[in-house]
Amino acid sequence: MKREFRFIKFQGCGNDFLIFDETNARKTPDRIRSKLARMLTDRHFQIGADGLMFLEKAKGFDCSMRLFEPAGNEAVMCGNGIRCIAAFMMEKLGTDEVDILTRDGVKHISMIGDEYRVEMGQVRTKRADLKPYMTDKGGRNDSMMSQSFRAAAKAYRGSIVNSGEPHIVIRTRNLGAVNMKAVGESINENRERFPHGVNVNFVQVTGRHSVKIRTYERGVYDETMACGTGATACAAVAMILGWVARGEVKVLTRGGPLRIELDSDNRALMTGPAKRVYSGTVSVEV
Repeated sequence: MKREFRFIKFQGCGNDFLIFDETNARKTPDRIRSKLARMLTDRHFQIGADGLMFLEKAKGFDCSMRLFEPAGNEAVMCGNGIRCIAAFMMEKLGTDEVDILTRDGVKHISMIGDEYRVEMGQVRTKRADLKPYMTDKGGRNDSMMSQSFRAAAKAYRGSIVNSGEPHIVIRTRNLGAVNMKAVGESINENRERFPHGVNVNFVQVTGRHSVKIRTYERGVYDETMACGTGATACAAVAMILGWVARGEVKVLTRGGPLRIELDSDNRALMTGPAKRVYSGTVSVEV
């Protein structure tokens, strides 16, 4: 049976998504959402995207967000994606702020000029905060800010943090020399240590308040143009470890800049763009 789906394509720093607004429509079953994600994200034979986002009604909030990635899995949170949803919902509702329910809790987003600021919540750095994502043994309150990794026949040290998604953050002096796909794949495929996979980031410090990053995303199984939770994780680690000064940090991704702020409790604000690309209808055998 074929079914037609209306979608809107958005991008935030080159991280692109297909949005399916089901706040006033029947909910697509998750098994079909997973199938659609595996199919429609293909950039050669289909529309192409880093993920599919389904908007649902959520009592007390403007909507809830469900993100399905190219592997067909459901992600916990997405920083660039939630800015795209916020831009769509603000236009739809005629407002300049929204509250969106995610699997990582409620996120408040406000319009700042022509950009969108997301209250990302606390960047979590303890073993207990990473327990759903890794099998490392130790105390619940152990810091995960200095951990060892082996990938693509090399040894690395970095931090593991939870910024809505699990992220490994590794510092490098030469970002361009990193083989992101090889290193990211090698770490992400270690399912004995990371049973649900893990995102991998490399950071190069470029100033007292600026860094450049590259990110390999689990579920996408490749490097992406940008990652909002990854940018948040990288800036937070850089500030906590003193690589950069506290305050607003400019994070340059392959797809453009984001701005990250961190308060004394490690609660993060992320500010960046979100742009509508086009809308359309796709007919799919379900």
